[in-house]
Amino acid sequence: MRTVRPLDRQDLTTLGRNHEDLLQLCSDLESLADSLPFAIDEALCREVAEQVLPLLARTQDFEEQLLFPDLDRSAGSCFTAMMIERLKNEHRCDRLAAEEISLTLKAMLRGHCGLTFETIGYMLRGFFECVRRHVASEKAMIHQLISPEPESRMTLA
Repeated sequence: MRTVRPLDRQDLTTLGRNHEDLLQLCSDLESLADSLPFAIDEALCREVAEQVLPLLARTQDFEEQLLFPDLDRSAGSCFTAMMIERLKNEHRCDRLAAEEISLTLKAMLRGHCGLTFETIGYMLRGFFECVRRHVASEKAMIHQLISPEPESRMTLA
């Protein structure tokens, strides 16, 4: 059994870098969605198709191994446990969506995609909006974990 430890400065730096990488991915996805169907940046499309799943997996694994246990330890409430389970479920859905996006973008680059550009645009937009909301939620949780002032902490019990 792994010992749950509080997040340290290096963990927070890694989480922050992962979140920034995800937000940059979201910006790239938005650029791709905006470029459909006439001005597709093929290099960006290829890069996003290759990095979306590994980036999301790396970030989610780190969160599930360090952030969620620390949040659960710090708050120790039924509400927190339910919130963590919800986030883990969102992680699973996001990974499936990331895999679908990767496959779709690769098929689009090969000219073998059975979806319309409008559908692909909606797929990309739905994904990056969900990821942006997820990052914002996790940043709020991290703030609660590291806030030095008790008055600025939200009670999760």
